[in-house]
Amino acid sequence: MPDAATNPEQEVSPARRLDMPLLDRRDLGGEHVRLVLGGPADWVSRPGQFINVRCGPAPQAAAAGQRRPLDYREGGPWPRAAGLELRRRRLPLVRRPMSLSRLRAEADGVRIEVLVRTAGTGTRWLAGRDVGSALDVLGPLGSHFTPPAPDRMAVLVGGGCGTAPLVGLADWLAALGREAVLLVGAATADRLPLALEGRPEATGKRPVPCAVVAESEVRARTILATEDGSAGFAGTAVAAAERYLEREAAGRPVALYGCGPEPMLRSLAALARRREAPCQVSLEEYMGCGIGVCLSCVRKMRDPSSEAGWTYRLTCRDGPVVDAADIIWE
Repeated sequence: MPDAATNPEQEVSPARRLDMPLLDRRDLGGEHVRLVLGGPADWVSRPGQFINVRCGPAPQAAAAGQRRPLDYREGGPWPRAAGLELRRRRLPLVRRPMSLSRLRAEADGVRIEVLVRTAGTGTRWLAGRDVGSALDVLGPLGSHFTPPAPDRMAVLVGGGCGTAPLVGLADWLAALGREAVLLVGAATADRLPLALEGRPEATGKRPVPCAVVAESEVRARTILATEDGSAGFAGTAVAAAERYLEREAAGRPVALYGCGPEPMLRSLAALARRREAPCQVSLEEYMGCGIGVCLSCVRKMRDPSSEAGWTYRLTCRDGPVVDAADIIWE
């Protein structure tokens, strides 16, 4: 990990556009693919931040494919479009936000892992890139998780692709010497977004650490939950977290962290209220630009300074990591 993993005071890198080489890709089964990108040596980011990736060819490549000239130079006039960009569905118009997962410092730079769920045109294009190709990346962007108080155990709850930033958070907390447990939820065993060293056991209503998750995969005790009961706890990740806290941490102070679908985050926020525990969540919103320009990712958030008691905030700029108590759930 970069130095930021052990130095919470270190400034993160400013956002910038980079061409990052794709160093490795691994199919995790189902709809998930893990990509490893090569970042520059001075890259510093923290769990919860994200990158915005262009999922389509650069303007020069698009023009060549359409057999028309395009004079595109740095500092020159913006290239004129012929309209084909809007009609060809295989050329996504906007970037796709991807949570930063694990980081690993190497002599020649930083290895950046992202988890891709192939859900549409853009993510299918991204997941299908060949190793050695370059990706047009903007980042690091957004806010990040902060470590809990030293006396609190961190309970990380991820749903599907939302597990990605929590794996990086587990790395960071381990480097800081903090205790953490990760609960990963999915609909079925074959949709779990982790590389497992064997078939996970179905444990019914017992939330127990999974024996086939290696420390090289996650640096925390990991509990799996599947809604159909095919692996790990039979139920949701939040239900598994609540049962685990009842059995293993009844009197202990905890801090909750989450990323995943909104119903999961709403349930996690309710669990935090019942336990009177702090809770940070990473919101999953569609972010077209990632820098606060397109206004496509607004959320209602509590604001005591506002006459109405709330205001709209941008997930990309004021999040994606926010205090769950500040969210107005609708």
